[in-house]
Amino acid sequence: MTRTALITGAGGALGGAVAEAFADAGWRLALVAYRADTARDLSARHPDALVLTADLTDEAATRGVVDRVLDRFGRIDALLGLAGGFAMGPAHEASADDLDRLLDLNVRTLFNSIRAVLPAMRDRGDGFILGVSAAAAEEGGSGMALYAASKAAVAAYLRALRAEVREQGVRVTTLFPMGALDTPANRAAMPEADPSGWIDLKDLAATILHTAGRDPRGHVGALKVYATPARSA
Repeated sequence: MTRTALITGAGGALGGAVAEAFADAGWRLALVAYRADTARDLSARHPDALVLTADLTDEAATRGVVDRVLDRFGRIDALLGLAGGFAMGPAHEASADDLDRLLDLNVRTLFNSIRAVLPAMRDRGDGFILGVSAAAAEEGGSGMALYAASKAAVAAYLRALRAEVREQGVRVTTLFPMGALDTPANRAAMPEADPSGWIDLKDLAATILHTAGRDPRGHVGALKVYATPARSA
């Protein structure tokens, strides 16, 4: 039976790598982007996928996305909640609007997506959900107070959800990239840094694919991924 993956944040660097990995493994894809131009690019790269645009901070819009995926494919085997955002700034200068924005991008998008897919997964007694936290959720970091708080909320929510639904056949994984991702945006933002110590996107996507397909008896609840810097000659 061909499995279906719903990938939010599919237009991002990680989302693109994950979509490629799952497509190569034979999964059917439902890809969600925020912008129409991003959706067009995804459609060109994945002509067999269902590509949708939506603001996942909107509960009704998110439910509409899931309804369309279920109408098209009949089931969602994996929700890969990769939508999110990042911002830095001194804590004392942060506003309530800044906090709301990061909570919306990192927590509400995932919360709405899970609420929409969970009933069908529970009824079927099978499903996989992955959300993305961050090293900052555990370790903090200068200028990252709001980002760390939003990602800690993701980790706490998924940890509690995992305990709630594991007896119903739904597996929940929290991904912790424990370092910078090797993306074009990060290379542009940190031109003096050595990317050999960053996490490779293809390797990370392969790890997510492996985790999604694991036997429930070997499920990974918290997945921490590190990069090992290249040794100097």
